[in-house]
Amino acid sequence: MDTEVGMSSFIDEISDFWGAPYKSIPIPAERYEKYRGIVPDLLLEVWRNFGFSGFQDGAVWLCDPDAWQPIVDAWTANLSLATGPDEWLAVTRTAFGHMTLWGRRTGMSLHIVPYRGWIVFDDCSAEMGTGEDRDIQVQAALWTMSSEYAEVIGDDEKPLFPRLLKDLGPIDADTVYGFVPAPALGGAMIPRAAEILDANSYLQLLNEVTGRTVMAENPYN
Repeated sequence: MDTEVGMSSFIDEISDFWGAPYKSIPIPAERYEKYRGIVPDLLLEVWRNFGFSGFQDGAVWLCDPDAWQPIVDAWTANLSLATGPDEWLAVTRTAFGHMTLWGRRTGMSLHIVPYRGWIVFDDCSAEMGTGEDRDIQVQAALWTMSSEYAEVIGDDEKPLFPRLLKDLGPIDADTVYGFVPAPALGGAMIPRAAEILDANSYLQLLNEVTGRTVMAENPYN
């Protein structure tokens, strides 16, 4: 995975898996230098090819780490893990705000599921030894990005994404499907309570009103 041929092959395969971007957002050129040496080389190559784009009708997105950093900082503030502190940035997210984070020390080890208040930690620090090790972590995370992975089952025990897409239309790079009132405030996760909301405002609100639960196993949804 640390060779140009390996990266090119992965880009082709993941492009076939994701399909064409629902919305293409080019990455600013200076972003490559800012994050070179901070994120795996494979992630830089993914950004170069896809930008910070959404796929599968906006079910899954590649995150602009700068834009999502305030949300990441809010959810990881005062987070106590056995591995100690880390520096986190958002790599992917779903239409509902479920984020996958890269840690400079622990790799692709943290999932944040804001609408549940879950912080799921799977320590990958033992897999940080080489550039290839780090690239493999990115590869594994990106292979999970699909509409099935991103789906959320509503309180009516039915999948929410296709219904919200039909009722509300698609989200954008800076919005999410949210629920008003928030689930932590007694709101229901059902279509008639759903709105398209500013991602930063809504996910920071969820951080304020939703109790955090640190988990060792990832139920994803």
